[in-house]
Amino acid sequence: MKQIILLGLILCFSTLVFGQKYNTVGGIRIADDFGISFAQRIANKSTVELNIQPGTFAGHEMISVLAKQHYPLLSKRLNFFMGAGFYSRKVPSVYIDDPQSTKTKGVAFTFGAEFSIGNLNISTDYVPLVTINKNDSNQRFYTTSGFSLRYIFLKRDSGTKKFFKKLFRKD
Repeated sequence: MKQIILLGLILCFSTLVFGQKYNTVGGIRIADDFGISFAQRIANKSTVELNIQPGTFAGHEMISVLAKQHYPLLSKRLNFFMGAGFYSRKVPSVYIDDPQSTKTKGVAFTFGAEFSIGNLNISTDYVPLVTINKNDSNQRFYTTSGFSLRYIFLKRDSGTKKFFKKLFRKD
């Protein structure tokens, strides 16, 4: 009897973990400062992500647009990703005598991992930033990392669901 209950729980959990994909997600991002993050699937394993940090708490403002390629690990729900895009960043000066902020723009690279369960998407990433424009600090390379907790707005049907919809459709 215990084996049947255990098997039932495993089947229910595996349906929850493996049976969902997303098209659109959005939620909060915690990095240098708090912000919001949105991602839209544009191809089978590719997404475009928009991260906006308004600089509410620490004054670190950043906007980035990234294209990412996803690679599944154990399932479609657990994957790692790599990508690149563009960013614009404004960081307050560390010097008390000079209250101006440092503004930089350039290329952002990203890699990290992502896990989806139910309607929740959890992501962590590392983002190296390469500055293209001239800045006062002569520093061309910055790094940041972040953690995103996002809600899945639009789910994507699994291959099994698509098969049964085609099989039982009304003509």
